[in-house]
Amino acid sequence: MDIDYKQISPKAIKVRNTNELISSLISVIIFAVLLLCTYQFHWWSWLQYGWIGLIVLTVIGTPWTYFVSSPIFYKTCRYGLTDDFLYIKSGVWKISEVVVPMTKIQSIKLTQGVIMRKYGVSSVEIKTMQGSHAIPLVEDEVAKKLRDDISKLARLKELDE
Repeated sequence: MDIDYKQISPKAIKVRNTNELISSLISVIIFAVLLLCTYQFHWWSWLQYGWIGLIVLTVIGTPWTYFVSSPIFYKTCRYGLTDDFLYIKSGVWKISEVVVPMTKIQSIKLTQGVIMRKYGVSSVEIKTMQGSHAIPLVEDEVAKKLRDDISKLARLKELDE
């Protein structure tokens, strides 16, 4: 059976980059404050090298996310829906493909944070008895339609049994 995989929203790159920028700024501020405290309160001198190293790693990591990680995430994250199964595929080095039977779906949840709301995307979280699976960063309208389609198909499959 051939599965028609759909790609997540192109806005996923912007959402991930904005999240990375905010978390990197917060991290650099915290490490800088700790570095200043190390000098001010005469903490162990070796701590300053640790704080400086963490600041450097954070500053180097931000461009990595912008130019490498986010575009790869966007290109490799896919989902597909058939009458019987939901497919979620992601990964580059370690490819993960999750197949969720419609009969096992218990609930569907749309999640949207502040940054996601700004860009008009949501994540769809599907809960089963085994755990939860997510389709990250799809357009709001697509997420709502996906939620409705999955709930309709899951309900129909449950009635068939």
